[in-house]
Amino acid sequence: MNIEYLKTFLQVVQLGSFEKVAKINYQSQRAISKQITHLENELGTKLFDRSSNKIFLTPQGRVFCSSAQDIINNLNDAIADLHYLDDKEGKILRVGYFSAFEGKIVQKSLYSLMNEEPQVNIVIHEESNERLMQNVINGNLDVVFSINYGKTCVPESSSLSNTVVYRNNMVMGVSKLNPLSQERVLLPEMIKSIPIIYYCPENSTFLLECFLASLVKIPDHQEIKRVSSTEQMHMLVSLNKAIAFYPSGLISRNEMLNDSEVKYCEFCDNDSQNYEIVAVYKRDNKNKMLKKLINILNKDKSNF
Repeated sequence: MNIEYLKTFLQVVQLGSFEKVAKINYQSQRAISKQITHLENELGTKLFDRSSNKIFLTPQGRVFCSSAQDIINNLNDAIADLHYLDDKEGKILRVGYFSAFEGKIVQKSLYSLMNEEPQVNIVIHEESNERLMQNVINGNLDVVFSINYGKTCVPESSSLSNTVVYRNNMVMGVSKLNPLSQERVLLPEMIKSIPIIYYCPENSTFLLECFLASLVKIPDHQEIKRVSSTEQMHMLVSLNKAIAFYPSGLISRNEMLNDSEVKYCEFCDNDSQNYEIVAVYKRDNKNKMLKKLINILNKDKSNF
């Protein structure tokens, strides 16, 4: 797909006119219209309704708009990452993490690293566990933060090492609109028919497999679904549309105590609800910044 056509499409959406886009790009209106037509032909659908000198986004165009913006943003991020490789001193550290919850650990450890090495260039990616592990194996990332929960996040027979940086238990978030919020401890049979949601930024089966492995006492649960943001997850829980596991310790105690809409309950099967946050990296990675970061993580374990 021609990236310039995507940029033209987004400009037309923003300015609402082929003519205005043509003027700012020093092109003819016909050229702009032709680019949009090429894009529509490639997608197999109309993006704009054109009539009486006015254009309007079709329903398909409105849906595609956010995807087109994501593609451009991801491309710009990739280009910015490549520019870090021009660093003559080689003080580059490429870091990936799995979800916003371990972001607290990532942020604290990288802050400590930058305090010791102010010149370090840090590239950060949030990706699915599958992509994180593959990118470490391929050498595209130096270190990634993920979770061992129900199953290990590290592929079998890999050359990866991992350092445990935090341990705790999962708790279950339940809307205070739900009678279950009156319970201190939830039992497996109480949640057997209630939808369970989990957060992952990309389409991934990893956390689904983790839940199925950790909920051994309700193996036939059919209502475990992914949402793409922590905000969406918390909103659905607070409105009593679903329940969700939250990593205790990675949501602050103040948040848990002051949340007026969600109750965080223990789950009776605590042995299966243990989780670990781990830093994963290749054993033969010679990056000095990586070694410093691992030292910081080992030293700061007790502070999380």
